[in-house]
Amino acid sequence: MSDHSLPDEIISEILSPALKIPDEVFCDTSDVSPFAKYSESTSAYLLVCKSWLRVATPLLYNTVVLRSKAQAKALSVILSGNEQLGQFIKKLRVEGGYGLPMHIILKCTPNVSDLFLSLEIYSSDNTNGLCKGLALINPARLILRDIEHLENKTVSQLSDALSKSITKWDRLCVFECSFPGQAVRAKKIVSSLTKSKLLHTVVVTEAYCLSWVYSKLKGCPLKVFRIKRQLGHRDRSYIPDNPVLMRLLKFTETPDVRNDNRALDPFFELPLIPPYLNTSFIPMASAPKEVHDRILARILYFALTVSEVANPIHRKLSLLLRIGLPYYYAQTTLANSSATSGFVSVLLKTPSLGPHVRSLDIQYPTQDSSGSIVVILSQTPALVRFYGYNSSNIGSNTLRKRPGISWAAFEALVKYSGSTLRECQVDVGAPSASASATIFDNLTALRILTYGSRTAFVDVANADGLPNLEELQISSGIPSLLAVLSQMELKSLRRVALLGDATGRGSETFIKVHGEKLTQLDIPHKILGTLNNKIFELCPNLRSLLLLACTPMQNPPAVDTLYSPRAVPSLIKLTFSLPYFHCDKHLIPAWERFFLEFEPKCLPNLREIENRVFRWPTSEREIKKSCWVRWAEMLSKRGIDLTDGAGTKWRPRLKVK
Repeated sequence: MSDHSLPDEIISEILSPALKIPDEVFCDTSDVSPFAKYSESTSAYLLVCKSWLRVATPLLYNTVVLRSKAQAKALSVILSGNEQLGQFIKKLRVEGGYGLPMHIILKCTPNVSDLFLSLEIYSSDNTNGLCKGLALINPARLILRDIEHLENKTVSQLSDALSKSITKWDRLCVFECSFPGQAVRAKKIVSSLTKSKLLHTVVVTEAYCLSWVYSKLKGCPLKVFRIKRQLGHRDRSYIPDNPVLMRLLKFTETPDVRNDNRALDPFFELPLIPPYLNTSFIPMASAPKEVHDRILARILYFALTVSEVANPIHRKLSLLLRIGLPYYYAQTTLANSSATSGFVSVLLKTPSLGPHVRSLDIQYPTQDSSGSIVVILSQTPALVRFYGYNSSNIGSNTLRKRPGISWAAFEALVKYSGSTLRECQVDVGAPSASASATIFDNLTALRILTYGSRTAFVDVANADGLPNLEELQISSGIPSLLAVLSQMELKSLRRVALLGDATGRGSETFIKVHGEKLTQLDIPHKILGTLNNKIFELCPNLRSLLLLACTPMQNPPAVDTLYSPRAVPSLIKLTFSLPYFHCDKHLIPAWERFFLEFEPKCLPNLREIENRVFRWPTSEREIKKSCWVRWAEMLSKRGIDLTDGAGTKWRPRLKVK
């Protein structure tokens, strides 16, 4: 059989983008490390085949990032057993002390050219290995991260060893730092750099470090002095009036400063466009009127249907006005009462525009005392989407309470656009008297409804009401609303969120009637304890269940409320949106008890539990203290991933045995 394998050079070009760490990421000195991510390790590429292992190993070891003691120990063992691997390491980022293994690592990596060290080291850390090993390397670039400026014996030992080693490094020509000020160790490290007189590039994070760092290093053969963070108006005051420094200085400015400079600097002006030589040329002069109109209509469609378009069309361009107005108003947003009044005038003056309006978004509180909204809705009979308030997304327990549209406006919406409306998010003011439940009969195309109202309904609802409704969110309402919805078949309903005060009497009846067809349910977890039946008995086909907190600092639900006498194979994800803060120590025993007792034998396919109100810790110190890490590893043994509010699942880290 012929050999169809690729040459190593081609494989290297393919794998390099996946394994290479960008330099700006490697030298990032932000508060949170850019490597504090819980994604699949790039070392997995080495397991694909032998050729990938052979080619990818040098690429993988070119840049090494150490973020825990276990990683440092594992790397020291690997390098001790294979000295050749240490030759590949060119960039080394060390985000802690990590004990004696660091001495072995530095001893085995003589080719390190870029060294990143974090001076944010706690007294419990051990820097002995790092201190001993610094003299064994000779980097060309040094990056220091020292934002919090911790003071303890351990970090003092490291800064002393670093200052001593810098004087012996004869290749060091680039220095980057994030010192918060003129601290003792910062001055000591910078002074040791002055003695070597080799630096040609200096990078500081903030502008306020510029003066004192330059005053210490001006004796070096500097070529570039760069400020990493963008400069605002206030930062310009930190730049000294020094012509020598200004020739070296490199920085970028925030957009507001750049715009100010652009207005003052003639070099920022746009180039002049030369006039067209044929002044009598008329575009498409020989084309038929139908072709003429269709081409312009297509151009204006793309220009005027984007949200950024805010400038009115010039009135003198009658052709563009005639063709473009329908596209301009197809997606209309009313940000204030002035915009509403103007839109009313446009519709009354040009009634033919009304049927072209497909989406209407009212972004300000309105009680419609003038009746303007009713007029608009009566003139726009083909709405597909209507947003009557800043609604929350399905699944969120944070609702922005604000005055809704009047009941008369809602009646107009249903009357004129009921057959075309597919999505409606609205908070409706209650009428002076009870309303008829048959109003929902006209919403024959509606698929998504987010509804809040104190309206009391009378009459019996039509069982065929809302035939295409797939997603329902009720943010507020009295029991008669749930009673009306319980009388409907709602054959297409799949996703439901009962939020706010919409979870009182009538919620159990609604869930009993429609529970079997639901695949997603969002409810306050207090409801679980009030149901006569278990939630999975009422909703046996759920794929996702979201439990919300109605008040802060609520305990997790009781485990038995999530029990089912029959298996529920459909459930894949369980989500909690229950506020949890590190200061709420009294909640830890309740969560501990929940995760210990939660053995979901009735949920054989549950793969994920998400808690939306916390994020995974980003440092080794925080990880040690985190109870959520402990619970995540407890659940992983049962085949369940615990994810944070960003949807990131916890990945177990290396541990020191």
